[in-house]
Amino acid sequence: MKRLVAVSLALLLAPPLCLRANPELTDSSLRIQGIFNAQLPGTEKKSSLRLIVHPRLGDLSNRAHIRTPLGLRYGLTENWEATLDVESYFSHGLKEVPFLDDAGFSQIHFGTKYRLGHRPFTNWDTAVGLDYTHPLGSPPSDISDGLVHIAPYFTLARPLARHPDVRVFWGLGANLVNRTFRPVTPGKNELGDDTATLSGGLVWRVAPCTYTLETSWTTSDRIGGPLDGNVVSLRPGVVWEVPQRYTFGAKGQWLLGFGLRATRGPDGADFGATAKVRLNFDFKRLLGRKKAPASAP
Repeated sequence: MKRLVAVSLALLLAPPLCLRANPELTDSSLRIQGIFNAQLPGTEKKSSLRLIVHPRLGDLSNRAHIRTPLGLRYGLTENWEATLDVESYFSHGLKEVPFLDDAGFSQIHFGTKYRLGHRPFTNWDTAVGLDYTHPLGSPPSDISDGLVHIAPYFTLARPLARHPDVRVFWGLGANLVNRTFRPVTPGKNELGDDTATLSGGLVWRVAPCTYTLETSWTTSDRIGGPLDGNVVSLRPGVVWEVPQRYTFGAKGQWLLGFGLRATRGPDGADFGATAKVRLNFDFKRLLGRKKAPASAP
C-alpha cells in the first residue's frame, strides 16, 4: 500500500517536471513492460543501433533478486526493426539472499516489427510484429514462468484531430506458449496458456513526459468451454525522459517510468504500482563509429 501511494503521488507531481521540450520518444522506447505493455506502430530509424539497459527497480521490494535485461535494437530499414535482449538477475542483498550470492540469466528475447504505414486503414498508422521469449538456466521460480512465448501482434494508432499531441491506439495479439523442462510458475492472473488479447488506450505527449492509459482484455477461453480464462486490466502511467542535468553528465537517454495496475481475473482482483528505469545508448557512438550527437532513440 505504501508503494501504491508513493507512485500515485509521483503521477500527481509529474506535470511540473514536464515543462522542457525534449525530442520525441520512439514508440519502441516508450514500451516499458509493467508501465506500458502495448506495442505502437513506430519503428527505430534506419541503421540506428541502440544499447538498452533496463533494471527493474520494483524487484528491490518484491523479490530477493533484481532482473536487468540487456539488449540491442537495430533499424533494419526505415520501417523494420529488430530487438535482441537477454535478462540477467542477481541477488541484491535486501532480503534473505546475500548480495551477489546468486546470479545468472533467466531468459532470452527476440522481437521484430514492420511498419505498414497507412495500410490497410487510410487514417491509421499500422504495424505487425512478433516477440519470441525462451527461458534460460534455472533461476528462482519468481523470476521466470518457465514457458516459451511466441507472440504475434497487429497494432494501429492515430492522433486526435483536435489534439495532435494525443494518440489513440488499438492492438490485437496472441500469446502461444510451450512448456519446457522447468516448472510452470505463472503470476497472479497470468493464465499460463495460449491466449488472445485485445488492447486499446491513449498516449499523451507533454515533453519530456509521456502519459499513457492502457486497457486490455486477455482470454484463453475456447468456444464451448468454461468462461474462467479471462483477465481485464487497466494501466495508467507516465514515462519521464530525465534531463541530462539530473543524470550526472551521463550520455544516452534515461527514462523513468511510474505506473498503476488494476486487474481482474481467475485469481480475483489485483492492484499494484510499478517504478522502472531504462537507459538507451547510441551503441555506434559508444564504439566510436559516430561522432555526431545521438538522436533520440
